[in-house]
This record gives sequence, structure tokens and C-alpha cells, in this order.
Amino acid sequence: TMAFNANATNGSVVYVPGTRSTQILTADTSITSDDTLSEETGLTIKLGKYERIAFRYNIFYSTTANADFKYLVDIPAAITLYRLAATGVDAAGTEISTAPITAEGSAIASAVSGTEGYLGLEGVLENGSAIDSLKFTWAQNTSHGDATIVRRGSSVEFIRF
Repeated sequence: TMAFNANATNGSVVYVPGTRSTQILTADTSITSDDTLSEETGLTIKLGKYERIAFRYNIFYSTTANADFKYLVDIPAAITLYRLAATGVDAAGTEISTAPITAEGSAIASAVSGTEGYLGLEGVLENGSAIDSLKFTWAQNTSHGDATIVRRGSSVEFIRF
């Protein structure tokens, strides 16, 4: 069943199907010898003016102690509200937990002694007056010949409200 929510920021009504939309990676993405953040385009959410979304990223990655892993949720330049919290287990088996992040900030690195990691990112964003996108970006923390991989099955779920 369809529901609707009032968006007081732009005086509109948002019709919501009652379920989250899901985008999922169907193939692994690999980065080798590169510590420059790259957009994972299959997990990008396009945003209209003043749109509000609640979102959840589920990222499965593989890396080595030589390369490590870093990420940044790239948000639009002009926003009204942003909150993000991280959970998961890094490749060393250490629990990941953060207090809510309220601005884009800098890339967050995960040092490893193992090879497999999981990153859960849950947040809410209220876009500003420009059409833009919410992007998951990632790279090796240290440029190295060992591959760092975001695994197929990684996903983003979101709902506009």
C-alpha cells in the first residue's frame, strides 16, 4: 500500500511504497595500487532537490595488511541534515562502531590483520536545493600491488520520506 509523508522543507508530499529500494552489486570491484577514493557507481543514490532519504549500506570487502581499506560516504555540498553511524567487523575481527557522524569529514581507514571485513552504514540525509547524489567511495588505504575488493552482494537499501 502507498503512504505519503509531508516534506515541510519544500512544501511537497512524498509518496512512499512502504518498502525500501535496493541496489546490489552483481560483480566484485577491485582496486590495486591506488589509494584515491573511487565511487562505487552501483551503490549511488540520485537525489532530487530537498529530497529526504533513510539509507543502509552493507559492504563486504577483502583486503590485505599491506593495502588496508578506507571509505567515505560522499554527500552533496548543500544539505539540511545528515547523520551516519557505522557498525560491522573489520578484517582483523575488531568490532566497528562510531558515534553518529554529522558532516562528510575525511575518509575512514580500517587497518587489517585478516582479509575479510564487513561495514554497515546507516543514516539519514536531507538534501538541499541542488540535484545531487549520495555516493559510497572507497580505496586502498595504502597504495599496494595486493588487490582490495568490494564484494558482489554488497548493497544499499533506501527509502525516501
